[in-house]
Amino acid sequence: MKYRDLVQRLHAAGFVRTRQGKGDHEVWTAPCLDRPVIITRTREVSPAVTRNALKAIERITKG
Repeated sequence: MKYRDLVQRLHAAGFVRTRQGKGDHEVWTAPCLDRPVIITRTREVSPAVTRNALKAIERITKG
């Protein structure tokens, strides 16, 4: 998935970029989740990182 598409989905779900991580990593949090989502700032985000972010978005939208 492209970085900009993933960021749009995170914003739509209520996530906020809280800080820059090491290197090209970013830390995104949502008020109702206890763990942050870490994504890489690359043109194409890897499938594993995309899957983790989409699972976090799903947890927010379900409850």
